[in-house]
Amino acid sequence: MHDSGVTARARYTRRVTSRGWQLLLAAWAALAGAPAPAIDTLSFEAREIVAGDLRLSQFSARLALHPGARTAATLAIARAQAGAGPARLERLHISCRDPVIADPRFGCGAAEVTIGHSPVGRLSLAVSGEYRTDSAAGAGRATLAHFAGGSVEVQGRGAARGWRVEGHATGLQMAALRRLLAPWFELPASWTLEGRVGARLAAHGGAAPLHAEASIALTDVDLSNEDSTLIAEKAAASLDLAVDARGGGYGFDATLRGERGQALASQALFDFGAHPLTMRARGSWRDSVATIDRFDAAAPQLLAMHGEARVSLGAAPALTRGRVVIEALEFPAAYTSLMQIRLAATDFGDLVTTGRASGTIELADNALERADLRLEGFSTYNEREFFMKEVAGELHWAAAGNAAVAPSWLAWSSGGAYGLSGGASRVDFIARAADFALTRPWHMPIFDGAIDIHTLAVSDMGAPAMSLRFDADIDPISMPPLCKAFGWPEFSGRIGGRIPGVELRGNELTVKGDIEARVFDGTIVTSHLRLVDPLGKWPRFFADVRGRNLDLGLVTRTFAVGSITGRLDADILGLELFGWSPVAFDARLETAAGDRSRHRISARAVRELSNVGGGGGGVAQALQSGVLQFFDEYSYDRIGIRCRLANDVCLMSGVEPAPNGYYIVKGSGLPRIDIIGNQGRVNWRQLVGQIVSGLDAQGVVVD
Repeated sequence: MHDSGVTARARYTRRVTSRGWQLLLAAWAALAGAPAPAIDTLSFEAREIVAGDLRLSQFSARLALHPGARTAATLAIARAQAGAGPARLERLHISCRDPVIADPRFGCGAAEVTIGHSPVGRLSLAVSGEYRTDSAAGAGRATLAHFAGGSVEVQGRGAARGWRVEGHATGLQMAALRRLLAPWFELPASWTLEGRVGARLAAHGGAAPLHAEASIALTDVDLSNEDSTLIAEKAAASLDLAVDARGGGYGFDATLRGERGQALASQALFDFGAHPLTMRARGSWRDSVATIDRFDAAAPQLLAMHGEARVSLGAAPALTRGRVVIEALEFPAAYTSLMQIRLAATDFGDLVTTGRASGTIELADNALERADLRLEGFSTYNEREFFMKEVAGELHWAAAGNAAVAPSWLAWSSGGAYGLSGGASRVDFIARAADFALTRPWHMPIFDGAIDIHTLAVSDMGAPAMSLRFDADIDPISMPPLCKAFGWPEFSGRIGGRIPGVELRGNELTVKGDIEARVFDGTIVTSHLRLVDPLGKWPRFFADVRGRNLDLGLVTRTFAVGSITGRLDADILGLELFGWSPVAFDARLETAAGDRSRHRISARAVRELSNVGGGGGGVAQALQSGVLQFFDEYSYDRIGIRCRLANDVCLMSGVEPAPNGYYIVKGSGLPRIDIIGNQGRVNWRQLVGQIVSGLDAQGVVVD
């Protein structure tokens, strides 16, 4: 029967329009309904078919009519392209058993489609569908059983009154999707991405405005970029999105949930297992501008906030306006999630915290414009003796230097750091732009005293032109706890006085006045203090230090160098430190003028001092022989030593010249001993080594 049949064939070497295609379908329907002996095969070929923006190249269709057997239809298309974009399909082949070709019905209950080339690679689909010419209505279904490690199914229907599409995807592998999506979206090659994706989609439109809904579920997500600023480990998240056509644009409602695993974004760490995160945004999108009417973010025991924003989605996306209302930011989760990584390399990287914060933040043009924050019931501490208890306060800040801003304040019941501690305090200030200034004096307790700061103002903070003004009074603070805090040998006395003015101009900090401390029952005054490049790697420090009427008994008892009684004047003039190491000074220590107190020096102190001037051997021999060996201490008239440091060399001298040297100790009365130094030039590092060795030998720790 087949061999005796007739083949009907049509060839078009020119373009076939969409109207011609409709006539062709009608002709096929008529021929297919003709008597069987007349025709057993229908075929059609066209170089190009155009239907709107759709272009089909090298199109061929074949319909085999077998009386008493199954009818078969095949279509082959060399290339299919919609619009002028780069996306195209090549080497399409469609085969259908028992197609429906009976005008007004055309369709196929089970077709196989293969696409040799597509933007996502080679595809093989199972397709079914039907179209009615009388009602211009149709429906179809397509299934990709093997796509990106999973499967995808899409079905839809359309008519003059509208259309609807639904679909779902299961078990898609992110690594495979990454390769398939590379033509449109490509991650850097150094990034790693693993995980699974599932999705559902529903959309309808036509006579009614467009409405679309999508749900995407991500599971077992492992993500890492090259510098490890974006990381996810075994994370699970979901996105629900609804979109509506609205007034020439689109409205949207999106909800994102972080449900399991951990994620690191820059320096914020989110543990979704402990604090599941939910974010929702509702708004509209029109003319490359997204307006978020309201967004909400919530994570149990971590944060709750809402706000609104306006975002430009042009070539350079930008946040043009935004406002965030922080209903609650709760500690300790706020510290571990949002602060700890940023502070990890500082002394505050292991804090234990409690309390909460709230407030509002306003943003404009990708920058923070204003912040109004409140802190309540906050306490923190760590193992390095840093602590603040019962902290409360308000911070009000504006980016504009002339903006009106409310005063800020911070108060606490007690606090301490680096071994220093004190009681309740409150600081009131104004903060705007890069400027900070006290609005009232700040009483800051330290041990049994305090620092009363009258002026503290900083301008252009962090900039090269930064300036600072400061003046304060020091309510006397006992030296023993201060010494312990700084790791110094403990000595008695109190430090107090006035710091009349500190200024920072550019890269130089200057103290305009003297800093006075009462220690060792005398006074020490520091003047002409100046610090260059204070925040740099190699700061330079300059000062003159003068000590008057110091009790030598207290000094020597503190530093464990033996016992010396009497009064001492000390000058360290022209002191210069580079990188906090001395490079120049003129230092003099000498018995105070007019001192009438008892002058005695122990044998141990004699040995220590004699080593400094280079006469140690002779003094040691004298102490071990003759009558001197029977005494533990000796009388002296004057004591003193001078060192002028320059070029890492100390030019040494004493209280007055002596035979073959200079007197470090000039004896008097009985028993009497003289200490004569004979080294005029001493290497500074060697001298320091001798002093440190002597102190270490006596159990004194020197930092």
